[in-house]
Amino acid sequence: MKDRFTVAPRLGWPVVVVVATAVIGTIPKLASRWFYQRGDTAAQFAPTWYHLGQLTRDGVFPAWLDPDAWAGGNYAAEALFGIYDPLNIPIWLAMSSASDLMTMMFLVKLVLLVVLALGTYFLCVEYGAQRWAAAALGVALPFGGFTLFWDAGSWASGLIAFSYTPWVWFVLRKVLRGTANPFWGFVIGALAVTQGNPYGVLALSVVGLALVVEGLLDHDVRGVLKLVGAGVCSALILPLVYLPLLGTSSLTVRSLGALIANTGKLQPTSGDLLQLSMPSSVPSVIAIVGPMAVPATYLAWFVLPLLPWLRWASLRDRTRSLAGPIVVGVIYLALTLAPSKLWMFRWPLRVSEYLYLAVALLFAVLVSEGLAATHARRRLVASAVLIGTPAYLAWAQNPEALHRLVIGTVLVGVLTGLALLTSRLGTRGAVALACLFIVGTGLAVAMQLAMFGENKSSRVWHVPSDVAAMQGHFGDRSGTVLQFSDFRQLQERGVPVALLERKWENYLPGSMYDVAGVNAVNHYTGMGLVRFQRALCMSYEGFTQPCGYRNIWQSSGPGLPPLVDLMKVDTVVVEPRMTRGVTVPSGWTRAESSPQVVIYHRNQAQAWPGSHLSNVRTGMTVTGASTDGIRQEHVDFSSSGRGGDVMFAMLGWPGWTATFDGHPVPVGRTAAGLLTARLPANAAGRLSLSFEPPGLRIGVGAGLVGLIGAVALGWFGRRGRGGFDDALETEEQTPGRRSPAGISRGSAA
Repeated sequence: MKDRFTVAPRLGWPVVVVVATAVIGTIPKLASRWFYQRGDTAAQFAPTWYHLGQLTRDGVFPAWLDPDAWAGGNYAAEALFGIYDPLNIPIWLAMSSASDLMTMMFLVKLVLLVVLALGTYFLCVEYGAQRWAAAALGVALPFGGFTLFWDAGSWASGLIAFSYTPWVWFVLRKVLRGTANPFWGFVIGALAVTQGNPYGVLALSVVGLALVVEGLLDHDVRGVLKLVGAGVCSALILPLVYLPLLGTSSLTVRSLGALIANTGKLQPTSGDLLQLSMPSSVPSVIAIVGPMAVPATYLAWFVLPLLPWLRWASLRDRTRSLAGPIVVGVIYLALTLAPSKLWMFRWPLRVSEYLYLAVALLFAVLVSEGLAATHARRRLVASAVLIGTPAYLAWAQNPEALHRLVIGTVLVGVLTGLALLTSRLGTRGAVALACLFIVGTGLAVAMQLAMFGENKSSRVWHVPSDVAAMQGHFGDRSGTVLQFSDFRQLQERGVPVALLERKWENYLPGSMYDVAGVNAVNHYTGMGLVRFQRALCMSYEGFTQPCGYRNIWQSSGPGLPPLVDLMKVDTVVVEPRMTRGVTVPSGWTRAESSPQVVIYHRNQAQAWPGSHLSNVRTGMTVTGASTDGIRQEHVDFSSSGRGGDVMFAMLGWPGWTATFDGHPVPVGRTAAGLLTARLPANAAGRLSLSFEPPGLRIGVGAGLVGLIGAVALGWFGRRGRGGFDDALETEEQTPGRRSPAGISRGSAA
């Protein structure tokens, strides 16, 4: 019997978490095949991960820069692609080997949801929750409204950062308690930092601070020192990841706007958070596309209704041990209700899921004590109020949603009643209650999908998914392709999606040309170079305005050819409406013309093929030009004439340096943002350009110091029975845990 209740449950509940999360996570895909392919996922992450996988296969790692991806190719400055995180490599390789992009993205996100659920499970167990309760909350958290509809549906980088967080918290608390070597704290912290999402770094900081408070309250100075040491070593990775962003942002759209501002966008109120157990309630929040259209502040159906039934007195002896989640919850509550922009942190609804992680953890610990049986009538009234009041407030905000609010309220009410009955089943009540929590989570997700479908608050794309078909369809667009199109009006809510889908027969949005195997200028980027974006009248998602089409045919300066020549563009794809009143100069052939699309091809081959060199001053004589890899250029001059700027068909990002005949020469950028290098007069030699992200050497040096410090910390902080396996010790070894009233230890297993 001992083996049955100690060995088997140790594996049994994690298996339940994995299977249940995978099954429930499949419901959105079955209900709407595009559910996991909304917003940035479709236009940015899916194609960019595909391209990063190709670069990795070609031996390019880390992929600091791809000049041929233009505004979208400065991956070091973007940061959020996590180019230094080794855990991203399998994702890139999987995406680049996929025959169907959307199916592979679904599988990747499903794995991330499972990782999040499993990490939450182990974190809850670490804080003393019974395994059945930890499993229930672990399964529930990934299907909170914001996590499911926004992070999983649209913001893949946010999903990864949040999936890391419970693991970061779990391991760092093990370091604090002395049950894990500090080196592992550095490893998990470094992975969170190199992921590149600032919300992951924020979580690392908040969790670290909370654990320091927890350790100090427990008078564990030795543990706090180990924790702080691991945190400092992890923080030394920050320059490697974020100095390129800081060194580039002043030239990009990120430099625009105030550091602190309040537009109300994705900014919940305290009243919205009362809807955390109402699966059909939509908060009155401004979203990306119009008002919010999904239950973005939902957490789990059982949290609010069961609060009156929790044994709150059990907290009296556990305040110090639970100081960590309390501090995390307080900080993230403040951030969730903060202005809509705080420096690089925009849209506070994004951090609500971190608040909910702390809430889920505390709830798991409390519900592990069992549900109270005394004063049943008063508790029933309290539960009814906690179910009815949010429902009424939601109806008051949107009376037209009465039908769905009634359905959601009835579902929560019925499930709450079943939970109260289940808790009275004696020794088997814990397992039955966990199963009800999990099944109810699945029912709530199914109901939400039936009501809301895809997240209509996020951008709709419905881009092609078949990789081979896409490559075959767009394969005739040779050389460097520049597309002029804007279909944002078709992405507004209420417009038939079929109208947008038809556009992809002739155009591709965002970074999708990377998947089609076409070398395109248009890319999705959050770090667009302002000069370049303005010259082409190009938005962050790669859409362009008629002014950009006019600009490319005009000279960008005295004695200079048109911008389209300086960019070495070979094919121009344009909406017919944008061609009105614009005369295309000689040297171009109208290869295709229809009411849907106009395509121009360059008549003659580009000068200096195999190189990005696009223009030299009169009197300069070029004897050879080549691109070496994707970050180096070489141009041989037999004469530099009167000297001056040499131009290249790539962007002048900070980080480019140049030498002429071994001596440094200045680099700059044109009014359109193209890279230039200045040669001296009357000289001969080789011009060499190379790219290195700003602050790379400082970042590498700091990272090495952090690694050496972590190794030293791990050596001196090692335990006699060390090893990371101890981090998964059985629940019986965790101090401060008590069995719930009326439920035996064996049945809880």
